[in-house]
Amino acid sequence: MKKHNKLIFGAFSAVIVFAGLVLFFGCKKEATLKLGTSPTAGFDAIVGTDGHTVTLVNKSNMATIPYWAAPDINLGYGDLQGDSAKVNFIFPGTYTIKMLVVGQGGMDSLTKTVTTTNPDPNACSSTTALGFLASCTQKTWKLNPAAGAFAVGQYAGNVGWWASGSGDVTLRSCMFNDEYTFKFNKAGDFIFNDHGDFWTDGGTGWPGAAGCYNSSQYSTGQQAWGSGNFHYVIIPGAGVKGLGQIKLIGSGAHFALQKPINGTDAPNVVTATSVTYDIWSMQHISDLSGTYDLLTVTLHYSQGDGWWTYTLRSY
Repeated sequence: MKKHNKLIFGAFSAVIVFAGLVLFFGCKKEATLKLGTSPTAGFDAIVGTDGHTVTLVNKSNMATIPYWAAPDINLGYGDLQGDSAKVNFIFPGTYTIKMLVVGQGGMDSLTKTVTTTNPDPNACSSTTALGFLASCTQKTWKLNPAAGAFAVGQYAGNVGWWASGSGDVTLRSCMFNDEYTFKFNKAGDFIFNDHGDFWTDGGTGWPGAAGCYNSSQYSTGQQAWGSGNFHYVIIPGAGVKGLGQIKLIGSGAHFALQKPINGTDAPNVVTATSVTYDIWSMQHISDLSGTYDLLTVTLHYSQGDGWWTYTLRSY
């Protein structure tokens, strides 16, 4: 068993034992129980010779599971973990680094700042996930106006359960006119424009039968699905194919369909404050209709089988 699994199992077992003993001893003051020595968080943040990559090294006083956050570039504790993690800061400046460690005796946290001196000269190259998504200024995407623009299947990239047809480009025009704009800036700005309408398959909490509706018909709990300003971050090397992940940040931020989020098909109200999509493919296309890019992402929306796949086209 890996060290981290042992730590989690050990900590969990200790909590169970502790709870049982508290119940056994009741209110007896003489029962003093401890889970073990609490960890003390410590880490080094080492700026690379390139002036923009930073290596984070766990220096805590005991074996722990470390989680990292870089809030200035939208990276949270769920995005980075491990005794060593590397973060690329595209723009020079001073950034906050947060560390949360979990040990058998409890948790501890530590915050530091790190200063980078050089920009990443390759960050907006079309060969990188970020450059492909946002270019060197900004880039706008829509659902690819073709059959199979969005589909669902048992596994990542599998579309065996259902796929949109060519007729859906017209039928669901209120989906295919949605624009997703990613800005190449320090804040990681993501702008969603639904052009005042949305598609619903009908059902409880949705207006009428399946069809396009005005965005003013969203219920109060659904309004965050409409046009808005959000943020994003690329998590390099992550995802089912190792091509990276795109994390859309902000209540209601989404690609294509509103309700599917990580791990579940959401009820008919906004529940997620972020959604993370795995990059499946990035293609440069040149054909009779012009030169453009195709971005395909997948979303595991179920606790078991079930993946949505969306293909976007650049404009």
